[in-house]
Amino acid sequence: MFVRILNFIYKNHEYFVFALLIILSIIILMTNDAAPIRKIQGKVADFFYFLHYPRLWINELSDIVEENRQLKRENLRLKLLNWEMLEAYEENKRLRKLLGFMKNTTYDIVPAKVLNRGVTPVLSSILINVGEKQGIRANMAVISVSGVVGKVVCSGENTSIVQVLDDVNFRLSVRFQTSRVLGIMKWRSGEFAEVRNIPSSLNIYPGEKVITSGFSDIFPKGLLVGEVVEVIPSEDKISQVAIIRPFANLKKIEEVFVIRKF
Repeated sequence: MFVRILNFIYKNHEYFVFALLIILSIIILMTNDAAPIRKIQGKVADFFYFLHYPRLWINELSDIVEENRQLKRENLRLKLLNWEMLEAYEENKRLRKLLGFMKNTTYDIVPAKVLNRGVTPVLSSILINVGEKQGIRANMAVISVSGVVGKVVCSGENTSIVQVLDDVNFRLSVRFQTSRVLGIMKWRSGEFAEVRNIPSSLNIYPGEKVITSGFSDIFPKGLLVGEVVEVIPSEDKISQVAIIRPFANLKKIEEVFVIRKF
């Protein structure tokens, strides 16, 4: 092995001697204080800086790329944290309303969370997280802090299916709060319900509140249902139709109450 190294050095001794001379020359230049030599030292330093500049630029660029990557990660983390805090804030507001509602009502009610929407193909419904274990059974009224939501149609041990207001087969006996007119409310389309066959001689105005009539074994009297937005003549011109906007937002509802007893 040692012999191979000696042979390699002997064969390339001119290059080794040249490299050694260059190194000695650089040492002499760098240790000499003469003014002309100082100028040469400056030129040599500039030359080496020029050789190293691409590497320095690449390293600096790599540092910038890594810093940018870290900033993006931190920005995403802060956004997620902000979203979590906003969601917690909104949930806290809803729970405060629910707690206030429970304290102020005289009904025997059970709070529930909405697990899903549209759980059956033939029924506009929601699935809630209370059932027979909590004393829930079919034909119990379901409400929110805003107003009537629907009624329980069937229950399992821990969940129940609720038929909601916008189901085409849902009917609700209501009373117009100011005029005291009675009627049967059903869903119309979009976000509105309607009460038909109101005699034209009776005065009902937009803005009038609609409540449950109490003529039902399911819904107690006086529950808020919605508000009249428009009154139009019926097709036969003999009666009129009241268009109602329900107070409960069925598309966004997250928590409800089941009335077990009233």
